[in-house]
Amino acid sequence: MEITIDVYSSIFQLPESEYCQFHNSNNGTLFYDRRFLIAAEQSPLLAVKKIYYLIARTHGQLLAVLPAYLQDLNVVDPFQILANNAGIHNQGNDTGLFSHIMHCFDTTIPSHQASLALHDALFCRLRKLAMAEGASYFGLLNVQDPFLLKHVGALGLNVNFMLERWYVELSEYRDFDHFIEKLPYDGRNEMRRQIRKFDASQATLSMLAPPFDARLEQLAQLCQDTTARHGTPHYFPAAPLTRFSQLCGDLVRLNLIELNGSLIAGMVCFEQQDTLHLWSAGMRYDQIDFSPYTLAFANAYRYAFEHGLKRLEAGRLNAKIKTRLGLQPERLYTVTSERLNHSA
Repeated sequence: MEITIDVYSSIFQLPESEYCQFHNSNNGTLFYDRRFLIAAEQSPLLAVKKIYYLIARTHGQLLAVLPAYLQDLNVVDPFQILANNAGIHNQGNDTGLFSHIMHCFDTTIPSHQASLALHDALFCRLRKLAMAEGASYFGLLNVQDPFLLKHVGALGLNVNFMLERWYVELSEYRDFDHFIEKLPYDGRNEMRRQIRKFDASQATLSMLAPPFDARLEQLAQLCQDTTARHGTPHYFPAAPLTRFSQLCGDLVRLNLIELNGSLIAGMVCFEQQDTLHLWSAGMRYDQIDFSPYTLAFANAYRYAFEHGLKRLEAGRLNAKIKTRLGLQPERLYTVTSERLNHSA
């Protein structure tokens, strides 16, 4: 099979109808929805130097699309996960050419007829781009696709455990009450205790679909304030997060907790096909007696059951509390090059 690869600098260079048909026919995931790619391109949450889209075709037919982002290593690795787990170290002003953005927790290579030859062609082109840009590394982050992971070892790339993503298959439960019954003992008791505290308060829960009012900006600021408290103030900057959410359009849901007309906690979520993704959270604790994190999950679970959704994704990190809340881990890996030698 003859494979040609073109390199674009914007998703808009690929006809919308062609990409959407490609995405839908492959049962494409959230992070490769055209709206999400546009948001990542037009309102990046972490600073990006350049964006590339590797477009693979065979006999004119769109075969695969791989977005890649040239970023400073100190920007792309705010949690030092790549340094600690994959041996990718910043020696000063190093850059990397990586896919997908760090805020994506399910990187793959969307394609028709995925094959070793296709992956080889894409990684060869990605290497050439990285060399041309003077990048120190290239690769994929947050990968769980077993077919892809099997291929990359044969292509001489390094595969390392990165961290875990958390999810629950809701189709195994009748409804929210049944789900709570099946939680671990400590999680079940804690969920019920926090719901009782919430019910005794004046706070309200809601799940909003667009168009959004000023609460989107308020939640974005709350998300930035929360990540700042945890040592990563630049991970969810308020203004870009607001714009990012607006660009994602009908994919976005706002999971909100309010008290006396004021927003005290919430999550930016995505609803795509049969899955609800909990993505960015912001919390205040000074005005309430209940756990806003637990109640935000309770609200998300209720919403998912009421709308017939089959899966809930809850991102990465916070393993202890997510286990208690009924979520299961799935391992994610880095697929990266050795340090590139630009003096050869």
